[in-house]
Amino acid sequence: MKIIFIHGMNQQDYTADSLKEYWTSILAQGIDELCLKDKFCLRIRVEQLNIELPFYGDLITKHQLSNNFDFDTFLPKSVLNFHWNHSEALKPEPQVVDTELPELPIFTPKKILSLKTRLYFASQIAKDLALKEFFTILNSFPKLQQSLIHKFLIETYMYLNCPEFMQEVNQRILASFDEHEEHIIVSHSLGTVIAYNLLQQLDPKFCIQRFITLGSPLAFRMVQSKVIQPIIHPKGLHGNWYNFYSDDDFLTAFPLMQPPFNFRPSIRNKKISTFTTMPHKIIGYLQHPAVIKCILEPILKPSMLKPCRIPAKNPC
Repeated sequence: MKIIFIHGMNQQDYTADSLKEYWTSILAQGIDELCLKDKFCLRIRVEQLNIELPFYGDLITKHQLSNNFDFDTFLPKSVLNFHWNHSEALKPEPQVVDTELPELPIFTPKKILSLKTRLYFASQIAKDLALKEFFTILNSFPKLQQSLIHKFLIETYMYLNCPEFMQEVNQRILASFDEHEEHIIVSHSLGTVIAYNLLQQLDPKFCIQRFITLGSPLAFRMVQSKVIQPIIHPKGLHGNWYNFYSDDDFLTAFPLMQPPFNFRPSIRNKKISTFTTMPHKIIGYLQHPAVIKCILEPILKPSMLKPCRIPAKNPC
């Protein structure tokens, strides 16, 4: 079984190797914490898994573009009047592989927090709620939403509107598929949009047993208008689609269940909690026990999967 990770935007400061190291480190920490919390061992280590992470972050540099994800320039002034340190919290930072990864709050014992810490977390929660309301309103104005994405999220805009860029990204990812293997696709943020498009046009010789989306922006109408139509259960998906979303994540705090996602078989939506201070980042999703169990279940319990027609490998 091959696990294919599909990353989101703003990863251009990583390399292919360092980003894969980062994601696998998060997964490994989540597995370790899950074993300690539930007092059982999953009988598997990350080193035993067949993981690939096709990297496309360098294509932004190749196309001489840059991402500028800065909410300060378009958030309502009433939102910015809150006294949180929004500039520091939302300013993009250089992407490096963390030597020490923070643990999700569900893994850490409850402890008494200082007043300063409680006020900081309260400000972050207020920020998340305000931003969630803002994006909910923005979803009613697809043209404005597209204009803002064009200006601030150039990588997303390029994928949705530039066929050449889309083709280059798709080819990078398709190179990781193997017609002699079963696959689990784990995608995050913009990667969920890319993965959905790929699965709608994937060659049937590839067997995709499970599709997992983390923090997906597919709930936004503008994004829906740009993916392959009609929006249905992906043609190239042999098994189920699992979608994890978080109320903490102002960008993707909505399940995929309303039209056009009310198709059959249904998407299995699961609400989880991520980090209050960095709600959309992969680190809050990939180490969550529900996500880890969803990834590893087909590997630990292959008998539950539907059989795929996989051609035998040529011994030569």
